[in-house]
Amino acid sequence: MNEFALGFSVAALFKGVAVTLLVTVGASLVAIALGLVVGLIRVSTVAPLRWLAVAYIEFFRGTSMLVQLYWWFFVLPIFGLTMSPWTVAIIGVGMNVSGYGAELVRAAIQSVPRGQYEASTALNFPRLTMMRRIILPQAIRGMLPPWGNLLIELLKGTSLIFFITITELTTAAKLAADATGNYLLFFAVALFGYYVIARALITPLVRWLERRFSRGFVREALA
Repeated sequence: MNEFALGFSVAALFKGVAVTLLVTVGASLVAIALGLVVGLIRVSTVAPLRWLAVAYIEFFRGTSMLVQLYWWFFVLPIFGLTMSPWTVAIIGVGMNVSGYGAELVRAAIQSVPRGQYEASTALNFPRLTMMRRIILPQAIRGMLPPWGNLLIELLKGTSLIFFITITELTTAAKLAADATGNYLLFFAVALFGYYVIARALITPLVRWLERRFSRGFVREALA
């Protein structure tokens, strides 16, 4: 195996890992923020807002992430809106996943026992205060595990950003394998690379948040 090709391939692979990590973090922040906002609107008492949230969720869940990325990158410039590949990758992947996340938020909020709503109403809490102080803290504990699974799916979905000219982990592994002829080694690195990122980054973060919110909920209950 050519040493120059091997060194170049390893360097490209590390760069691909860094790109995948950066896009995963950025898109996760977009997905969480939008998922929370749209999920809250989804349970709003204002019908037009609720319909808009439903339309948003159905659109992003019902269409292909790859086609959405194509629209962001290739179609919107026709209408005068041009964005860099990085912007499209982070916003496009994040918005797609936020459609699924919004449904997790809705389900978690609606799973809070009705007694909590009734008690808040009896105490004359405004709806915003009730949601912020009573409902959301309980809902977040329930939505964290499925959000962890969703963010792992987001991580794997970043392999699609190759189609908008960004070389991420999967593409870097393919280029390295083509350059060296060692497909077993580099595709094994890519295969376990996603697993390691999920286990080392996403899973520990979600478990830490679960413990954090559980402790906070226990302290409030004992207060």
